[in-house]
Formats: sequence, C-alpha cells, structure tokens
Amino acid sequence: MSPARIVIVGGGFAGLRALYRLRSLGDRATITLVDPRSTSLARPSLPEVAFAAKPVEHSRFPLEHVVTRSGAHFVQRGVDHVRTGERQVVLDNGELLSYDFLLLALGARKAYDDVKGFDQYGYSLCDDEQAPRLARALEEFTGGPIVVGAAKSVWGTRVEVPNLAAPCEGPVAEIMFMLDYELRRRGLRERSSIRVFSPGRIFFEDVGPRVHADVEPLMARQGIEVTTGKVLDHLDAGSVTFEDATTWESALSIVLPPYRGSDVVARSPHLGDERDFIPTDTTMRHVDAPAVYAAGDATSLSMPKLGHIAVLQADIAAAALRQDLTGEGEVPPWRPEVFCIANRGGDQATLIYSNTLFGGDVDLTLDGASAHLMKWGFDSYYFHSAGHLPPDLATDGLEMALRAAH
Repeated sequence: MSPARIVIVGGGFAGLRALYRLRSLGDRATITLVDPRSTSLARPSLPEVAFAAKPVEHSRFPLEHVVTRSGAHFVQRGVDHVRTGERQVVLDNGELLSYDFLLLALGARKAYDDVKGFDQYGYSLCDDEQAPRLARALEEFTGGPIVVGAAKSVWGTRVEVPNLAAPCEGPVAEIMFMLDYELRRRGLRERSSIRVFSPGRIFFEDVGPRVHADVEPLMARQGIEVTTGKVLDHLDAGSVTFEDATTWESALSIVLPPYRGSDVVARSPHLGDERDFIPTDTTMRHVDAPAVYAAGDATSLSMPKLGHIAVLQADIAAAALRQDLTGEGEVPPWRPEVFCIANRGGDQATLIYSNTLFGGDVDLTLDGASAHLMKWGFDSYYFHSAGHLPPDLATDGLEMALRAAH
C-alpha cells in the first residue's frame, strides 16, 4: 500500500505544530509543507522588535531546514487555490500538488488596505515589515498625542463562535504598556498622551471579570484610558476619525488592522465562509470536504485569533487526521481557552489565562517579573527549538500553579 500524501499549507504556529505531531507516521505517509516564505515568523515577539530594540531576525527562523529535518518535503511557493473535488493544491506557478489529506494553516490576512489612510499615516506591528517600521517611527518621535487601537473585524456565520469586535486585543495591551514604558525611559511621557480605542462594547471581550479587575488598575496607574465602542473610519495626518464622526488628535497612530480570511480561500470554490475563513467541525475537519483539515487563524472556529488556540487546533487536526488514516489514537476534545502573556516593558508582564468566553470558570492572571520570565522562556524556547513549544508537562504545571495562587 502506497503512503498517504499529506500536504500542509502554512509554516506558522499551527502548520509546524501539525508537522511535528504527524512526522511519527513514518513510511505510512509522505508530508509536504508549502509556504511562500523562506522563514517562519514568531509573531508574539514582534512587540519587542517595535518597542525593545529586538532584532527582527530573532523573530524568524529558516523553514526548509526545519521541515526536511522532520522528514518532510518543503515547497517554497505561494498557493493560488485549492480544488477540493480533485484533491489538488494549485501553486502560484501553476504546478499541482495532489493530496490524500490536506491541512490548511494559512493564517488570517491583515487587511491594512481596509483602513483608509493607513499606508500614509498608520503604523502597526502585526508582521516583520510593520514592526521594524514602527520601531523607526518611535526612534524619531519627540512627543505628542498617540492613538492606539484595533479596527473592527467582521466574521462569517457558518460556524457558531463568539462574535468579537476585534480578533484579539492582547497586542493592543502590549502596545500601550510597552509604549508607556519606553516613553518614560526616554523622558517623553509627560509631553505625550496615550489614547486607546476599542471597537467592542468592552475592552478585552474575550476574558472575564476577574482578569478585568486585575488589569484595569495597571492601566489606571500608568494613566492609560480606553474608550470602547469606537469603530475606526480613517486616518489623516495628525488625526484619527471614527464612524461616529468624532476625531482624535494624533501624532502617531498605531492600529491593529481588520482580519480577513486568506486570499487562497477566497480563490477556492466552496472552501471558505462569507468572510473567507474555513468552516470546520470540532475535530478541525472541513464541514463539506472530509479530506481537508484546518487549524489556526484561518479557521472560522478560531476565536479569538490567538497562537495558543492555533496550537490547540493543530493538535486536534493532527490527531483526527492520524485517526482517519490509521484508525489509531484519540482525538482531543475542543476546549478553547485564552492563554497569553503581555509584555509591559522592562521586566514586567501580565499572564492571562481564561476560558469564561467559552462557558468555563477559569479567569486568572499572574503579574510581574515572574510573568515576564515566562514570556521570555516561551519565546526563546520556540525560537531556538525552531517552532517547538515547551512540553505539555510545563504548561500543565503552570495551570496548577495559577489555580493554587488564586
């Protein structure tokens, strides 16, 4: 019996996690990972590129060596579209990759073009082009009003998920806290204001009241106030305008753009929902194409759009695919949760662990230097191990420690 052909599209958190989970299939499968980039990007470290002088090269590691070392084949090409009926991936040069199983880890598209005026007047840190660009703008900044916030995103309706106004506001928190720290370090805070907006009814929609009770005093102590229900309309030189026709003065506008589904999905018939995200069931199998799995920000089910959720989905997708292929193994249940560590500048950070958005009762924080050390440890381990995460034992122990501390 010939080995099954598995194609993974995307070499980020979800794609690499799935590759590492599936490589033990050995000669029962051939695995090909496709990505247009030569490097994988560790996005959680990008705020340090923008605000803490971290070289952007320390947020990237080469993909080909990682993939081939795992016994898989690496194809550095973009994907034009997927033909689910023929079980084919069409590359951007017209070449066809046939598959028996396809795992899509495409990520979400950061739609900067949807923010009018962004190309001239806006800054962000969602990728390894924008984060260094923001760092250069901060080097030249000498004081004035700063506006920070997330543009509103709109989601599809094929899969039932929490309808958040922003994909994830954790990066907004990192921006405002690290910006405050950097301005104080440079003696610019007294001549600079930081105004934060959120399109949601509340800031941090994806966590519960206990996290809010812990984080909000930190914001107040640093003189940071968030205005909610503010939907961005456009940016101009020196101002930010919202859909309610109000305008805020701004010498530096830092915006998380709206998220859209991948262009690959948009070009692929019957693959995405109305916003070009991939609808799956809770085993991460496509609701209409049984040979297709998906994980990470590309999925409709991923809400909020968060690296931790991408990893959870990759574990489920890999286990379900393995079971589909071999009849072996258990598929983990879909139990989404918010887990992130937000740097606050210097040696301070805040760890957030919550599942209240999904009906759970966990809503915890850990604040201070210990959280910062954990953030450094997670990011360093991921970078130096080329896409591996700390062992499950470490994260299980952290959960127990957090519960005990509260």
